[in-house]
Amino acid sequence: MVQRSGFGIASVMTSRLFYSLNWYNISPALIPISQTFGVPLSYTGLALSSFLLGAGIFQLPAGIVSSKIGARKAALLGLYLMSAAAIASAFSANFVEVVVLRFFVGVGAAFYFSTAIALLNELDPENITRLIGYYNASFNLGAGAGIIVFTPFIPIFGWRYDFLISGIAVLASTFLLQIAIKKGDHYTSFDLQGLRSRLLDRRTWLIGIGLVGLWAMNYTLPEYFKTYATLIGINPNIAGIMGGAIPIAGIAGGILATTFRRYNPLRLGSVFVIIIGLLVISIPELPYLGLWFVLVFTGLVGTIVISLEYGIIALMDRSSRYMALNVGLINSIQIGIGATVPTIFGFIAVYGFSFSWLFLGTFAIATLGFLLLLPKGMLRYFNK
Repeated sequence: MVQRSGFGIASVMTSRLFYSLNWYNISPALIPISQTFGVPLSYTGLALSSFLLGAGIFQLPAGIVSSKIGARKAALLGLYLMSAAAIASAFSANFVEVVVLRFFVGVGAAFYFSTAIALLNELDPENITRLIGYYNASFNLGAGAGIIVFTPFIPIFGWRYDFLISGIAVLASTFLLQIAIKKGDHYTSFDLQGLRSRLLDRRTWLIGIGLVGLWAMNYTLPEYFKTYATLIGINPNIAGIMGGAIPIAGIAGGILATTFRRYNPLRLGSVFVIIIGLLVISIPELPYLGLWFVLVFTGLVGTIVISLEYGIIALMDRSSRYMALNVGLINSIQIGIGATVPTIFGFIAVYGFSFSWLFLGTFAIATLGFLLLLPKGMLRYFNK
């Protein structure tokens, strides 16, 4: 077992922050990238989707590898790959290279995401649900910084330095994690029966598909809002801050998530998702202050629901060996389906953003129907 370490937990949270920087730092770079390589703005959605494709496809391999070599080694592998691909993308010679390298940034993200949660469980299993909330708060802090910091940065220094600095930041946090946690759990062989039973767990599949609409919204809305706000006449710097408000509000959501454990998170979460979906659909009709409300509410409440979702998955199976696989499965489901949403959103936006917001909000609400198929016994996991 890994010894409990405050420094180790802090190093995971730090790496999570810089890891998330590389999820959203491309948002303020979409228009400059399209101008640099002479591609239509709608095509930039391919760079977003290729990242998600890499992150989605390799979630399960990451969980399987983690069950053999341990969470620490798998997480470090992901961070090193992510930093290398991010740095290389700063030197892309054409748009195709951007898309391909974003795919490998996503692969690195896949190997880190779920394995880092498993690593937190090894460090402090008694407080794992609280740590998951803080883990998501760290993600939102980095995601917000990726949008807010680089929105004014890119017009001055260019989008290439955006990717370069973000990649170097991940690399530095990787060194910190390697120093802070010197060894982790290691297993001698694969347990095929254990892998199979978890991959076929119907509950995980239903939760993953049921909340995939919210997941896709949490990714697509911050990525495209800055572009949308700029096109409707809002100052680009203010538009960047508005887009960054979504993940920044999620910091509070991650911290507050554990206070909602006394309720039924999936029922409460479904109500929240319906409200968020309707608000997103109404974006084209809202005044300036109304837009701010939607962004802050979505970031705050969306992160609460997603943190509780991971908490349920963690409590369903407390095995440190398979926690990365369990979280990786739900991530794979949501990223695999959600990866198509930014591209669809971008192509619909050609006919007007009103249709794109309608699609995004409706999709989030529609997928909730899968939660109705969960067994009633799932309630016992909610209040632990």
